[in-house]
Amino acid sequence: MSKLSLQLQKDSLKEMAARKPYMKNLAGFEYFVLPRVYKGAVDTKLFCESLPVKKGDEVWDIGTGTGLIALQAKKKGASYVLATDLNPEAVKNANKNSKHLDLTIDVKKADLFGNIRKRFDIISFNPPFTDQKPTSPYAICFWDDGHATVRRFFKGIQGYLKPKGRAFIGWSSFSGVRKLKKIANEYHFNLKEVARKRGKRRFTMYMFEIKF
Repeated sequence: MSKLSLQLQKDSLKEMAARKPYMKNLAGFEYFVLPRVYKGAVDTKLFCESLPVKKGDEVWDIGTGTGLIALQAKKKGASYVLATDLNPEAVKNANKNSKHLDLTIDVKKADLFGNIRKRFDIISFNPPFTDQKPTSPYAICFWDDGHATVRRFFKGIQGYLKPKGRAFIGWSSFSGVRKLKKIANEYHFNLKEVARKRGKRRFTMYMFEIKF
C-alpha cells in the first residue's frame, strides 16, 4: 500500500463529503453522483465493460455505489438485477440513477450479503481495496480494516450462486494482487484474471473470476 494511494483516497473522501450532486459520464452512461458516494472511475468502467452478463441472467452487484455496474448488467439484458450497499447514500444514488436511466433494478441496503435469500447467475463485488479502518459510513468504499469484508465475501459466496453461477471480484495493484490471491487461497479458491485496465498514476485495476 503506497502513501500516494492512501493520500488520494483521503482526498477523495474529503471531496465526497463536500460535493454537491452532479452529472458524470462513464462507460457510456450519463449519471448522477450524490454526496458521500464513490463517483466511479476506471475500476467501475472495467466491470461495466467486462462483466459477462447474458440475456436472462439474474445478477447481484454488491457494494453498488452509484449503481452503474448493476445498471450496465440490466442494459446487457439481465432479467433481474439486485444492487446492494451498506451506505444509505449509495442506495439513494443507485435508485436515482435507475429512474434517471429508465433501467429497473432492485436496490437495497445490506451489509455484504445481508438477509438476501436468493441465488444468482452472476455476482459482482468491487470491494474496498485498502487495509484501513473506515472513519465514516461512506469510507467503506475505499477502506476495509484487515480486509474483513473481503474475507466474509469469500467465506459466504458459494451459498448465493446457482449451480453454474459465477462470481467476480475487483482489486487494485496499489493494494497488491498477491494479497487478494492469498486471502482467496485461505478459503480454497483460485482467481482467474478476466480483465485489467490502467488507471491514473500508473495504478492497474483488475477483475478476477473466483474459481471454485
